Amino acid sequence: MSFWRLTFAVCVLSAAMACGKNSSPTSPSPTSVSASIAGNGFTPNPINISVGSSVTWTNNDTSMHGVVADNGAFRSDALATGKQYSYTFPTAGTFSYHDSSNASMVGTVNVSGASSPSPY
Repeated sequence: MSFWRLTFAVCVLSAAMACGKNSSPTSPSPTSVSASIAGNGFTPNPINISVGSSVTWTNNDTSMHGVVADNGAFRSDALATGKQYSYTFPTAGTFSYHDSSNASMVGTVNVSGASSPSPY
């Protein structure tokens, strides 16, 4: 093999190695977030998570409440005091939701990250 051909092969190999795992962006790890429902609203609000993360809402009020996505992505049953509802967000986006018993109680979940791994 000639000197130039060998030098070229080494350069190509070095460039390929430099484009390895360390240079690819990483998505945040999925997490679990706890949220509270009370007479004054949802806490925290907004909720910021990554794709694959879950939110668990707990009714901390004496009245029944429910969690309903405005776009229909998720919907809990009516939750009595102390009861919980969890939803795992499979896609990125902004999800507005409201209380099934009080439409003026609203919240937002902001889900960031890729919905599926990039082929590149």
